[in-house]
Amino acid sequence: MSITAFNEGAAVRSEDFIAFAELIPNMVWVADEVGDIEYFNRFGRDYAGRGSDAYSGQRWLDLVHPDDVEPTTRAWSAAVASGGAYEVEFRLRRHDGVFRWHRSTAFPILDPAGGMRGWVGAANDVDDEHRTIAHLHAAERFGAETLSVLETLQTNAPIGLGLVDTSLRIVRENDMLAMFCGGIARDHIGQLVQDTIPELWRSLEPTLRQVLESGAPCLNHPFSFESPDGVRDTLNSYYPVYLDGEVLGLGVVVIDVTERTQAEHARRQLTLAAISAVASAVETRDPYTAGHQRRVAALAAVIAEEIGLGADEVYGIRLAADIHDIGKLGVPSEILACPRRLTAPEYELVKTHAQLGRDIIAGIDFPWPIADMILQHHERLDGSGYPQGLRGDEIVIGARIIAVADTVEAMASHRPYRPAIGIDAALNQIIANRGRLYDPVVADACVNLFCRGEVAMETLDRVVAE
Repeated sequence: MSITAFNEGAAVRSEDFIAFAELIPNMVWVADEVGDIEYFNRFGRDYAGRGSDAYSGQRWLDLVHPDDVEPTTRAWSAAVASGGAYEVEFRLRRHDGVFRWHRSTAFPILDPAGGMRGWVGAANDVDDEHRTIAHLHAAERFGAETLSVLETLQTNAPIGLGLVDTSLRIVRENDMLAMFCGGIARDHIGQLVQDTIPELWRSLEPTLRQVLESGAPCLNHPFSFESPDGVRDTLNSYYPVYLDGEVLGLGVVVIDVTERTQAEHARRQLTLAAISAVASAVETRDPYTAGHQRRVAALAAVIAEEIGLGADEVYGIRLAADIHDIGKLGVPSEILACPRRLTAPEYELVKTHAQLGRDIIAGIDFPWPIADMILQHHERLDGSGYPQGLRGDEIVIGARIIAVADTVEAMASHRPYRPAIGIDAALNQIIANRGRLYDPVVADACVNLFCRGEVAMETLDRVVAE
């Protein structure tokens, strides 16, 4: 069949068809009844990079990607058998050898008697559409996989995970968090936090609202609550969740640290017991200073609190003060028990107790710089102390605190070689040497505590008696 024959008896002449097809910005082709190409428009020829006669007698299926020939042939055969139009997508080879997806629609050309004369079709490049769809499918799959991973983690994670909206209504919650709250996760969804855990709401509300208002996360907030198994200790973190710059709610992460807290408490109790035993040993060898270390420890602790140190640091300073004279275990008993003032050589021997104390406990892995505090508790800001002659901030804060507490307690207490000088004289000594021998902040805190009546020698004596 020729193009001329194709148009015989038609309302539109072949020349008009060709002129029209040459202007269309898509592939237009004509093939005979068996699929041999008779005509390709200019767009198709440019796409394939061949002249107007190059396709004569060539089957259009020869331009199809090998992997797409079989399904395309099935569609073609079905259309031939039915004598109807068909539409199919396949990859066509471009002039540079690159295959791109096209959507092709073809209609049969029938003679007046209804016989098959050939086919006319058009093909549109839909490669970008395919890539977009592929990217969407990949994104959907990635999203589904990510959601599946998150769901698995949320379900099996050994920590509590949840999400609440800006009204503090529970949106998501895993089983672990539900267990902390005392219930089943599915029963809590949609409930307000205050209705789920009313007994804890007063403690939680200020923190949750602060995170919502400030947009700043609250990390590792310690929290304790009663559960059927007893008191539970947790570290709670609250994160603002954003979408397009707007806070949608709060992410909640709850880690149960009860066992760790219990182990830490037991370790501290053991450490305290060991230190108390050591302190008792020191006082047994030095009866004239019996109770001195415990009074210094009590005073050092309240001074540390007064200057704003945290509870953990205060605890470490108290432990160091409890054994700050442990080095006296290495000093001869006759010197420690001497009822008179010591000679210069004897005093030099006593001064070694700071280094000896540090050496005794140096191998113990304390979570605080206890060895440094023991070594430095006789150092002074101006460098006149011992054993290293340290100055200013070279002396750890715990040692600076113990130095003041040690001086006050020693001057205010009775010694066999002298009567008690008295608390007023002791405080005047601290004031007079404030900033020269003693840390000014520590000195002021100590004096203020006594002046306000919050500390007295009698209260320190009660600590020793207990």
